[in-house]
Amino acid sequence: MERQNGHTPAGERRRHIGMRIIKTVVAVFLCGLLAFLRDKSALYSMFAALFCVQRSAGKTIESSVNRVLGTLVGGVAGVLTVYAMDTLNILHIDLLRYFLMSVLLIPIIELCLIIKRPDCAGMACMVVMCLVVDPGDRPAVDSIERLFETLVGVALACGIDILLPHQPVPQSGAERSASETEAGPSGDGGREEK
Repeated sequence: MERQNGHTPAGERRRHIGMRIIKTVVAVFLCGLLAFLRDKSALYSMFAALFCVQRSAGKTIESSVNRVLGTLVGGVAGVLTVYAMDTLNILHIDLLRYFLMSVLLIPIIELCLIIKRPDCAGMACMVVMCLVVDPGDRPAVDSIERLFETLVGVALACGIDILLPHQPVPQSGAERSASETEAGPSGDGGREEK
């Protein structure tokens, strides 16, 4: 399709890399760098950073608060579950571990609803699953380290989102023309003051 009158053809849009993408990439990389410097795994902090960065600083902070609460609820439940299963020598009975973990999701979701934070339920459940499905060689210690790594990712995502500027999505020429036609060049619906 050819361009006519300098406008992009209908249905064809130019893609650009926005600030949310840049912030997400920077936050994920910094999680990796920090993990590298501490000789730790970056996976959990990277996941947290990936999901925390939102379209505005306010939304990122809201998402981060939900992630931190979800991580704490899920982390405490996961650590206690792994510790109890290890103490009872059932930690390495996979099918039983999966069943008990799945049933544990019910009170975790209910707790998130009771504290009026339904948005943190998914994160809480995910943290429990990460801790219980793959408990590692030192279950309690590994669980606490994973919990800490998730909190590192949340903190980095919040910091990057606040420090880097927000940039509104630029409009294409056709979108600008349409909005100016609706609002007029002075933004007052086409009316000019005299």
